[in-house]
Amino acid sequence: MNNVELRKHFIESLYHTLEDVVSPTPYLEITEGEKINVAFLDGKGKLPAEKSIEINGLDIDIASLFFDEFSLLREGVTGVGKTYTTDALFRTIFGQDGQTTVRLGGGLLGASALELFTITKLENGVPRTYVDHEKCQKYGAIFLDEINRGDTQEVFQVVDGEIHVNGETGYLRIPISNTGRYKKLKIIAAMNPADAQHSSALELDLAGENRFLKFTFPNGVEEAGSSQLESKAYYDLYKIFWDSFRQKTGLKGEWKELYPLVTDQESVKNELNNDAREFIDLAIGYVSKDPMALMKRNEELLKSVGYTMLCKVNESNDLQRIRDIQKNFKHGFVRRDLKKISNFASLLSFIKGIKNRTYDISVSLHDVAASIGVVLESKRITGSENGPALSLVNDALHSYKQIRENMKVPLEAGLREMVWQAAVYAGKEKGFDAYIDNIRKKIGDFNTQSRGIADSVLRSHISADLVVLEHFSKSFRNDIEGILKKEDDYCVSVDAFRSLYDSRKSQGSIYTHRLSFLRG
Repeated sequence: MNNVELRKHFIESLYHTLEDVVSPTPYLEITEGEKINVAFLDGKGKLPAEKSIEINGLDIDIASLFFDEFSLLREGVTGVGKTYTTDALFRTIFGQDGQTTVRLGGGLLGASALELFTITKLENGVPRTYVDHEKCQKYGAIFLDEINRGDTQEVFQVVDGEIHVNGETGYLRIPISNTGRYKKLKIIAAMNPADAQHSSALELDLAGENRFLKFTFPNGVEEAGSSQLESKAYYDLYKIFWDSFRQKTGLKGEWKELYPLVTDQESVKNELNNDAREFIDLAIGYVSKDPMALMKRNEELLKSVGYTMLCKVNESNDLQRIRDIQKNFKHGFVRRDLKKISNFASLLSFIKGIKNRTYDISVSLHDVAASIGVVLESKRITGSENGPALSLVNDALHSYKQIRENMKVPLEAGLREMVWQAAVYAGKEKGFDAYIDNIRKKIGDFNTQSRGIADSVLRSHISADLVVLEHFSKSFRNDIEGILKKEDDYCVSVDAFRSLYDSRKSQGSIYTHRLSFLRG
């Protein structure tokens, strides 16, 4: 069977097995329209509506099995079901022996995250610990409970899938049959919120949080009431699930052969379109950094080559609203977050494909916007309100879509990409000066007084990027003139320009950072 059919049978069998075991506690509602609206439901579902999709905790758990590059962290009060739901999921897929739970409570009863994967031997009467490479491939999943109370260095090694003991390295992974690739150990972690009600709990440090996609685990008991009484785990879940899957597919084997094959991340890998990548570039600064600071940075770039920035942001109630929201973030985006955004956008599109039974994995601009919002929400200070960060993402998305509409940009193309390719086309017709004039004209189109803070910030960012393109082009004028003069067709010239960029971008880090759209 092809990958889509295997995914379909795996997921349908998993939902069917767990439907009487795990109560579908609502987590998010995503509504697509002019804006993307992401509502945090906290266990309280809404009536189904057109263009909206409800995502519950089990949806995220199941879809996340296909993505190795981030782990889930559940934050919630004791008793809401963090351990129960994880145990039910893992026991269904991996049975009793293929998964385990480690409680990192500290003190005399606290466990080490590395104990599962090591062996101790007596050497001359002295105990010495080594990596047990067989144990490193024993488990498919591990639940790290009370993760904020364990030894962080040990926890990081397990989460990263690579442990180091006495000069040895062990890799926590399972081979994917006939591929030469490996499936990473699936990690789900849990912690109590570090607030006044849970004074014994500690905040997980930033290095820890950056390794996870953190969710506030919804407490749905008030809404669900007695409907949860019938939800209970059975000991034969593993057999029920895999018998169903094997019957549908005709495949043989146990979880170690079948699970890595079906959930291979390569089978759901999906490159983001240029508009989605561009929106990430434009939005992550706006939603997490003071707009005045962003405007100042872009103004510096424009001034450095003689432009006067006409986009303005003034002190106002709107600006103060943005600053008030940003005060609730522990820190801004870091490198790890870029992969989280990309993967979680794929995860959201994957869940939508499951819900509508197409099992499609194509990522939309809305998926990326929702993903930026969810990743940003995971950075908020414990106890602060859920949701306001998404209003900033919506501001950016609305402005970005408005600019695209005004510029008549084709679907899935980026604004900066369109400007550059139009300039190349003009240059082939009329030479290098026409190429530069085309870029300068577009800088003027973007660098205008605008309505709204998001619009001003995005326009200033695009203008600054095009200024960097102008500088790059003038710096390597002879090379570009040669490309434009050749009697090749337009597409060949675009490819030649990309090759030139790849060979020359190391001349300045700003070329790498601001002109990545040239690579297509």
